[in-house]
Amino acid sequence: MTGSGAAPVQDRLTEAKASLDYLDAERLRRADPDFGRRLEDKVIWRELLELKLEDAEDRISRMCDAAERALAWIR
Repeated sequence: MTGSGAAPVQDRLTEAKASLDYLDAERLRRADPDFGRRLEDKVIWRELLELKLEDAEDRISRMCDAAERALAWIR
């Protein structure tokens, strides 16, 4: 990913990874393989949805740019 959105995405993913690492460590410490599973699912799904939304926004932006270029060419 490039551009101004790269740093916030990297920061968000770094924070999410730290949360998941914490949950893994707590599971080991507590000997409870189910500790934090719901939170883990929420973190993962939130990131997946966010990435899908960013992809959709990028595609829409590219389509709008192409449409504007086509209109400029027609005029």
